[in-house]
Amino acid sequence: MSKKILVIPSWYPNAGNELGGSFFREQAQLLNDNGFDIKILFGIEKELKLFKYLKIKLKSVLKRNGVNRNYLMQDPEAYSFYIYHYKKWPKKWKLKKSKQSYQAAFKTITAHWKPELIHAQCSANAGIYSHALSTSNNIPFVITEHQTFILNYYNKKVQKGIKEAIENASKIGAVSYHQQRSILMNSMDCNPEIIWNLMDENKFKINANQANSKFTIVTITYSQLIKDTETFFKSLEAFQTISKDDFESIIIGNAAFNNGSKANSTYFEALAKKYNVLDKCKFYPQLSRTEINSKLQTCDVFVSTSIAETYGVAVREAMLCGKPVIATKSGGVEDSITAETGMLVNIKDAEAIAQSLLKIKNKQPVFNPKNIRSYIIKQSGRAAFIKTMTDFYN
Repeated sequence: MSKKILVIPSWYPNAGNELGGSFFREQAQLLNDNGFDIKILFGIEKELKLFKYLKIKLKSVLKRNGVNRNYLMQDPEAYSFYIYHYKKWPKKWKLKKSKQSYQAAFKTITAHWKPELIHAQCSANAGIYSHALSTSNNIPFVITEHQTFILNYYNKKVQKGIKEAIENASKIGAVSYHQQRSILMNSMDCNPEIIWNLMDENKFKINANQANSKFTIVTITYSQLIKDTETFFKSLEAFQTISKDDFESIIIGNAAFNNGSKANSTYFEALAKKYNVLDKCKFYPQLSRTEINSKLQTCDVFVSTSIAETYGVAVREAMLCGKPVIATKSGGVEDSITAETGMLVNIKDAEAIAQSLLKIKNKQPVFNPKNIRSYIIKQSGRAAFIKTMTDFYN
């Protein structure tokens, strides 16, 4: 009989944003099709002003909303419910209300299906809620940590909840050695296992027939400083001065990570203009996974300029397409970049990125696309991921 796993994600693809947390869904979907019985439970937390909060509270007395399958992307079964907070409540009250709401939703979806294990995707705040469910229902729980682990970023009550969750979980997974080190540097009494994120080789392919006439550089980013997009445009300016031939750069991303309707490229266009490379750039605020695949297949190199990467999904997607990568020494990406798969440079070193671009353009060295792709499949492809998670869940 398939082992029953309830996944509590910290975010998840939904009707308003199909890309956010898509890798959580893809992982759950693969496991659900390969020996596990997976369901998703996700609370949508909203902070309201007093009048609106009281109005919704009155409605909830008259008619309970409960859980539903209308908001989250399905396959596997995914249930959502709303958690309303009065915005001026202290964090302690909000956490208590959220834990109570998760318990009520848990009772609803487990009336005829009881999980054997709860899996929190990220400690904040899924780990906190999974710990509460575990305690109330006597079910073990595990956590996989994906987010940049800077504990003092959070409210003191949340910090306490994260620490208690991590130190009481049956197992802790970290998506890279950098992430493992980050967790332990925060004085957590645990022993994180390395759990590479799934890189689905069926979704990204090498296509030798697709190529651009110009040397083409791709990056996938967003506007937060941790991505250090300014260094990317600085490197294009530097590359422009040493490259004899024309080139183009494709910038995929926007400044509206959680709201696709507001996606635009204004921030990146301003940087491109500042560094005199606007005519070399094409901007795509939002693309589907299929469209991203197409852009990766037609480029010559992928560049990542992040300050910190817990894992580096976009980097490895490019590698699944057989593309060499130039990346800053930002943590998680370093676990997959070798002399055979790409080049590593120091953080904020735009000149080193430009020189690396020139070497790849001049085919010095020559990278083998099949070897790059095989490296990622062996590390975290479908079969490797299923085996890793089977061990993690046992």
